[in-house]
Amino acid sequence: MFVVLLTLLLSWLAFPKFQSFLKNIFIKHKWGTSTFCLIIALIWQIQFVYFVHPSIGFDVSAVHNALINPNSPNLRGYFSVNYNNLPILLTLHEVANIVHSTSWFTMAIFSTIVTDLSAIIIILTIAIINFQKLPNIMYILACLLSLFPICMIPYTDVWCLLPISFSILGWSIAYKKSFPLIIRFLGIILTGVSLACGTWIKPSVAVWGIAVLLSSLLYLLKNKKIILTSLFSITIIISFALTYQPLKKIVNTQHYIIVNQKRQIPMIHFINVGLTHDGAYDPKAALAMDMLPTKKQKVTYSKKMIKKRLQQRGILGYLAFLVRKQGLNTADGTFGWLHEGHFIISRQSKVGWKGFLSEFIYPNGKYVIEFKFITQILWTIIISLLLFGFQKGGYTIQTLRLALVGGFMFLLLFEGGRSRYLVQFIPIILILATLSTDVALVNYKRILAAIIPRKEEKHA
Repeated sequence: MFVVLLTLLLSWLAFPKFQSFLKNIFIKHKWGTSTFCLIIALIWQIQFVYFVHPSIGFDVSAVHNALINPNSPNLRGYFSVNYNNLPILLTLHEVANIVHSTSWFTMAIFSTIVTDLSAIIIILTIAIINFQKLPNIMYILACLLSLFPICMIPYTDVWCLLPISFSILGWSIAYKKSFPLIIRFLGIILTGVSLACGTWIKPSVAVWGIAVLLSSLLYLLKNKKIILTSLFSITIIISFALTYQPLKKIVNTQHYIIVNQKRQIPMIHFINVGLTHDGAYDPKAALAMDMLPTKKQKVTYSKKMIKKRLQQRGILGYLAFLVRKQGLNTADGTFGWLHEGHFIISRQSKVGWKGFLSEFIYPNGKYVIEFKFITQILWTIIISLLLFGFQKGGYTIQTLRLALVGGFMFLLLFEGGRSRYLVQFIPIILILATLSTDVALVNYKRILAAIIPRKEEKHA
């Protein structure tokens, strides 16, 4: 695979006709080509999930097992402690009731559908913000969806993608000045409702809502449209509250699985975990949360450990830790695939097409290195678009950038240490990268021009 990519790169650099050929296909005819690439990517993704849908370990396994046997004492204990995973369990339980199936294949298919619907919503969002950038987002999505096996994992990271994408879509509708006012208000209601659904599944989605409200406040200070912006902000808050409270009540009054709410992990525990080693899952802290019977004792333990770790590191040590953790949070283009303990618990097939596809994503797969290499190239390109596409920008870009920085800060403060937690912010990253493409390409050319002298200068 490396040889193929290297050959393509050298051909691009060495043969002007080959370069012109690719430009003609991917740039001159970008509308048709990008659409075709996206369709092919979706077909590839669906057949991949159809043939390869492994059983997943860690928390995902607990959620799936609870769909089959909610009366298990071990699972009751798990969800009593990990009370925050009840929303995804109840959501998947409703899916299982509708289709009358709890198989890994069913859950993988519906998780993939959620991912693909999110991709469609992202495309609609770009169409509203800047219609001319549609080919860019379709190219990016075509590449990402082809290399995104996490799409089939039935867990919070994937299932929060759709509500956060809907929330961004609603927000883009609300701030599209050419739309009728009633449509804009419906958009802002969609923002609040979707934000509540996303926060219910994964609380960190609230970072997007906070960014919207903060940017609205800054907009109020710089512009004269005080009434409209204030109404938008109030509408988001009201629609969020009216949606979130009933959802919260559903969890608190559910009878699907018997749990003890008093045993649930407090939020401060995740801050403590975020300070351990590389800021990722810590078995010792998890065991303490499981052993301590009351919330008060769990909070006391977490506070004690936070204080201890901060004192051990000191100011400079803590800053160095944050720099290292930020790298761990964002560096992996596979989004932590195979990084979890007991990630895949099903046996790898070695037969036929299914066996061939399995070689790319199973721990001992023959082509795992190639898979990681290609995804890392794609992720590097996306990150480069964000880096080199930095510009002052307007309200849209600044709000998205604020949300992304907020997401980074959240992962630095709470449990992180691996790129899996970045999945929830993918809609923000992709939209921001798409809007930054033109500026990034200009800056690329400037840098290349500075490094590689032009022919005229060489002969001068």
